[in-house]
Amino acid sequence: MLYHCFTTLSTTDITGGAMTEQELYDYAVTLLAKRDYSSGDLRYQLKRFAYESAVEPVMEKLLSHHYLDDTRLIEKELHKQLGKLHGESRIKQDLRKKGLDALLIAQSLEDLDVDWYELCQQAKDKKFGSKRPQDAKEKAQMIRYLQYRGHSIGIIMESISV
Repeated sequence: MLYHCFTTLSTTDITGGAMTEQELYDYAVTLLAKRDYSSGDLRYQLKRFAYESAVEPVMEKLLSHHYLDDTRLIEKELHKQLGKLHGESRIKQDLRKKGLDALLIAQSLEDLDVDWYELCQQAKDKKFGSKRPQDAKEKAQMIRYLQYRGHSIGIIMESISV
């Protein structure tokens, strides 16, 4: 019944009155049951339904019960992004878009044991094969593709020249 209440809320319901702390907590648990949220994303979702003074205690309670864990979410996202052969800058950008803390992101990337050159080489080989670029147009195409994937220009130039 509580879940149905949250799914039928509309924008007009939101402006009419704020949720109590317990309703907000129940709503947050309902959201977290569907998928993992970063603390920034969840805080934004909760602020839509309640005042700041009610959101902070709920966030603290979720963190204390380990329902909300940014480090776990970062590790999960890192694994997913590395599987897509994305480079360091693309991974940082995607994690920041999810509302994750820059310090946590930097620390997680530092702890990660990844050969960025090898990852770039794999992305290049997957798209273009192991051949070297034949002309300037093909080289530019490879560079654009790998930059879009988040690889640094130094690593890109090194992987293209091999």
